[in-house]
Parts: sequence; C-alpha cells; structure tokens
Amino acid sequence: MNDNIEKILAEEGFYVSTTVGMSMAPMLRNRKDRVVIRPLGEEKLKKYDLPLYRRPDGKYVLHRIIGVRKGYYIIRGDNTYRKEKVPAEWVLGYVAEFYRNEKHIFTTQKKYRAYARLWNWIYPLRFLTVQCRTGLSKIKHAILKPFRKKK
Repeated sequence: MNDNIEKILAEEGFYVSTTVGMSMAPMLRNRKDRVVIRPLGEEKLKKYDLPLYRRPDGKYVLHRIIGVRKGYYIIRGDNTYRKEKVPAEWVLGYVAEFYRNEKHIFTTQKKYRAYARLWNWIYPLRFLTVQCRTGLSKIKHAILKPFRKKK
C-alpha cells in the first residue's frame, strides 16, 4: 500500500489498492484482489468490518474487527491467530467493496456478511487444526531426527 493513502482518501474520497500479504486469506488473496477503501467520516465501525489502520511504526494493516470496545477495536486477520487492540484513532478508513477476479463484492451484501460471521464463528476449529498440524509436524521431526543424514 501507498504512503499517500491519507492524502488520497481526503482528496478523492476513496482509495483503491491491490492487497499484499496472506493475513486475510482466503477472502483476500495476495497481490490478486483489489479493495476500495472509504474514509470513516461519521460512520461507526462494527463487528466484522474491515478497517484499514496504520500502526505507530507506519505499517498499514487491513484486518477484521472481531470486537468493538469504547475507544478501540479488537482486530484479527482472517488467516492469523493473534488478536490486536487497535485504538480508534489509528483507523484511516474501511473496506466498502472489493474485487475478486472480475467479481465486485460490497461488504454490505448479505452473502458477504454471512461469510464474515461464519469465518469468525469457526475460528476455534481453525485454530485447533493449525495447532494440531504444528504439533504433529514437531513430533514427526523429533521421531525422524536420528535417521537424518548428518552434513
């Protein structure tokens, strides 16, 4: 994403960018899907919205709201397993719509909102699956370690 995002949002009223990274997979694919960011204005963000925020280190992040608190949001990427507490003042805008291939999706559509709720609802199962895979991989490496060739 671009360092001039705030300027473009203020001047144009929207910002379009190709997403970078895997943290919002499978919904947003790395360097394939485009998002349309709108400035926040007077709107209040709610659970399952996708804010674009800037961390104090200057890094731009686009993740999903999983909780709304007074003055901050609890946010997590769809493909991540760590929550982040994001103060409201870090938020620059939100994803109003996105393009997946040639399909144009508005984040207000019922089908999209159902997807967001379902993806959040199955989080414990996804987390458990990842933990099991990681654990099994460690066990496999420990068992096979004595049989590996030494360099």
